[in-house]
Amino acid sequence: MILGVAGMIGCGKTTLSRALAQRFGLQLALESVDDDNPWLGQFYSGTEGMRSYGLHLQLHFLATRFKAMRRMRAMGGSWVLDRTWYEDAEIFARGLFEEGLMGEADWTLYEQLYAELLHAPAARPPRLLLYLEGPLDTILGRIATRGRPGERDADPEYFTALHDRYSKWISTFTRCPVLRLNVREYDVVSDPNAADRIVAEVRRQLEGELPQTELWPAPPAASGTPLDSAQPRRSRNARSA
Repeated sequence: MILGVAGMIGCGKTTLSRALAQRFGLQLALESVDDDNPWLGQFYSGTEGMRSYGLHLQLHFLATRFKAMRRMRAMGGSWVLDRTWYEDAEIFARGLFEEGLMGEADWTLYEQLYAELLHAPAARPPRLLLYLEGPLDTILGRIATRGRPGERDADPEYFTALHDRYSKWISTFTRCPVLRLNVREYDVVSDPNAADRIVAEVRRQLEGELPQTELWPAPPAASGTPLDSAQPRRSRNARSA
């Protein structure tokens, strides 16, 4: 079983993913840094580099994601996934196309490959998607106070476009059940009780499928070691561009 945690930057996905893994004794697949991506330098060489290598970059991310998913399936057990492969393709790669940084032919090729990969056993949909959402001004405020330096310095227009894409994406998402959580009500970073309420709701929806004894904090053996290659963490331009 996989629980997916989705939402844009600043929503608290990683904090919630850790809390769910600890409470239920699940294995944790976090986003990780990809130091071996051969396309990043060329992609960031300028606007023309972004146009020339956007497809290469996104295909690398897609291949890395599905390799990690295959490993997770091979290892077995239940997992919490910090960000989903759906977001990779349907928000970030699509964003390159919509912003004119990926040509129509390249986008068509990417879509075809993505559609085929979705039929692979490793891409079986999560049992439940926890979607963190909230007003843009709330999320921008949290990025300003909690975000990484690169995120805090980003152009607000980038986050506006990303927020719009996420809103459109989740409004038509039907691949698995969705539990929508407004970050104004569930601030898992500053309010420990928010995690309690989310855990209770997840257990209510998945009663009988989760461990009967909640663990807080979970022993190291129970929570598992984060899968470092679950997904490369990209800089803001690679994610949006």
